[in-house]
Amino acid sequence: MTGQSRPRGAHALTPCRRCRTPKPVRWYLCGACWALLPVPTRRALNRRDGQALARLRALHGHIDRGLPLTELEITS
Repeated sequence: MTGQSRPRGAHALTPCRRCRTPKPVRWYLCGACWALLPVPTRRALNRRDGQALARLRALHGHIDRGLPLTELEITS
């Protein structure tokens, strides 16, 4: 095993952008913060299409402005 490989099933963790709790690398937020998002926003963020990056940027902008996750509206 090299220094860069991981055992099968291992996850690299990064801090959640909102609360700094460790979360899996491919997740946008930790589970607790994700649960705060309105259901339509979660659905929109889960969609994988040409607008996915724009939606992620909207999420990051909302968090960076310090606004509550419960108020985030992403529908497109």
